[in-house]
Amino acid sequence: MMGQVSYGRGTQPSQVMTAMVGIAFGVAVTMTLVAIIDYYGNTDLDAFGLRIFIAGLASIIAFSSHRLLNSLQDRRFFSLIPTLTIRWLVVFTLVLVSAYADKSTERLSRVVMLTWLAITPLSLMLTAASIRLFGAFFYSNPARRRKAVLIWSNSACADLIDSLRRTPLAAIDVVGFFDNRNDSRPPSGLTRLGNLDDVTEWLVDPKTGRLTVDVVFIGLNTKEPPELAEIIAILQDSTASTYFVPESLIFGMPGIQLREMAGKPVLASTETPFIGLAALPKRILDLMGASLGLILLSPLLMTVAIGVKLSSPGPIFFKQKRYGVAGKPISIYKFRSMKDHNSEGPVIQATQRDNRVTSFGRFIRSTSIDELPQLFNVLIGNMSLVGPRPHAVEHNELYRKLVHGYMLRHKIKPGITGWAQVNGFRGETETLEKMQRRVDLDLYYIQHWSVWLDLVILWKTVGVLFGDKNAY
Repeated sequence: MMGQVSYGRGTQPSQVMTAMVGIAFGVAVTMTLVAIIDYYGNTDLDAFGLRIFIAGLASIIAFSSHRLLNSLQDRRFFSLIPTLTIRWLVVFTLVLVSAYADKSTERLSRVVMLTWLAITPLSLMLTAASIRLFGAFFYSNPARRRKAVLIWSNSACADLIDSLRRTPLAAIDVVGFFDNRNDSRPPSGLTRLGNLDDVTEWLVDPKTGRLTVDVVFIGLNTKEPPELAEIIAILQDSTASTYFVPESLIFGMPGIQLREMAGKPVLASTETPFIGLAALPKRILDLMGASLGLILLSPLLMTVAIGVKLSSPGPIFFKQKRYGVAGKPISIYKFRSMKDHNSEGPVIQATQRDNRVTSFGRFIRSTSIDELPQLFNVLIGNMSLVGPRPHAVEHNELYRKLVHGYMLRHKIKPGITGWAQVNGFRGETETLEKMQRRVDLDLYYIQHWSVWLDLVILWKTVGVLFGDKNAY
């Protein structure tokens, strides 16, 4: 039913399922409004009649989402709250705009509208729970689940199998794998069924001539074994669904993902998620967050500016060149935390007990208050609230030669905070391994970006602001 892996994004079954989910949530939204109107009574039914229609239509559009369909499979049920709430707020705003457009806002009961605004998220969560329960019941029957086998394993296959185990509503049970290599890294706990020479005999039932599984996953690596050609020929003459799983480092490039370009599938390596209109949600979040932050933090900013000025001679702000999106140089701003020095000269990372750092500077560095002026960079548009932290130009030129995939972190705007920072990789990177790990986390963020992930990172950032042992 809800195949995150069972159905591709553009397949007809997937489109039908997303539409059905959209209709289910649309019914929940409209029926909640109807129930509230009935409860309060004495409302203008003519004005609300059109609102019910608009709410239902907007909900079907807003909730008919492939991403939402996948999210419904996640075991972390309460992770749906932000997704459903954001989509609901969009629907509610459209309803208000429609009422404003036809000048019927005065005819709408404020009590009804506010109650609807507050109650609907609960109604949506109950609907989501019902969909999940129905899906779990429907697929509890083994006859409705699909049996799969994995051929020629790689690390991406291991991740896929783990995801399938965490996604019971995908309705796929992987029974084992075939591989020639003793040193391969198969998914943990998965039974090894034999070598590739054994696949043909195992795969085809000698009595019926049919395949013994419904789904076949084939791992793609930089060099494929010759036996795969025969296996693929057999699969072409069968009704089995075949999925090719590319190694994350195939062709020597990280983050290989299947994308669509001009209606055709392509394999992309760490493509930016912010192309065209896709960049709009990110920019809106940045503008809203930076504006609100500057307004709310203005007393703190003034206090810190005075503290910097009194701590040592020199300017309040420190400006330095960094690489921005596409590796283009930008100037970023910080509160000065060190004794005044030439900001255009060579940059040496601050170390623990660095005597260049003032006593007041040590405080604002440990709490990341020194980074707050970068909110202006966010407003200007050369930085984002969340993204890979910008390194000094000298460090970029050094590490791009030493760390695999380093420059791919510049596919997007640098951020005030990032996925690496909230996962413990903040401050000095005294070893090459630490820098590699930081880059890996930055690339993970680029490949998995969503508005929700940005909100999670911003929330987690609060937890690492005070007393972070990696900041000095």
